[in-house]
Amino acid sequence: MITFTPTRNIDLIETVGNHPDIIAGSNNGDGYDYKPDTKYFEVHVHGEFGGIVYYHETQPLTFDCHAMYLPHARGFSKDIGLAFWRHIITTTNFACVISYAARKFRHGQIYCAMIGLNRVGTIKKYFKGVDDVTFYSATREELIDFLQKHSRS
Repeated sequence: MITFTPTRNIDLIETVGNHPDIIAGSNNGDGYDYKPDTKYFEVHVHGEFGGIVYYHETQPLTFDCHAMYLPHARGFSKDIGLAFWRHIITTTNFACVISYAARKFRHGQIYCAMIGLNRVGTIKKYFKGVDDVTFYSATREELIDFLQKHSRS
């Protein structure tokens, strides 16, 4: 069972965001700082803490979504991602989600596609004038359709 608990625990969020295995896959390698206008959720998988997922409303009804999974929970990443879509579909009225992954972070790109996001394109030198980033998005309806097609019976 996967659960999402809203959190404002800055120490926990920054500890997870600055975990060496998470920084290694981050876009700029600088680590993570808490953002007060972001909605954070603790992820628990079968009762065990597995990381943080979060979204920031960049435009009205558009959520920029990201995940920070600890190594022991990464085997559940697809299940967590799909469960998070179900969670925000039932608890919010978002119209669109977006996310992005550095071109050098292939696992992040694969993850975005694996959980139903569509590749939009790449912006060159997006991070610090050096790293390219690939953007992904999906509408609420596209995610609902994706979840219906990829639900376990």
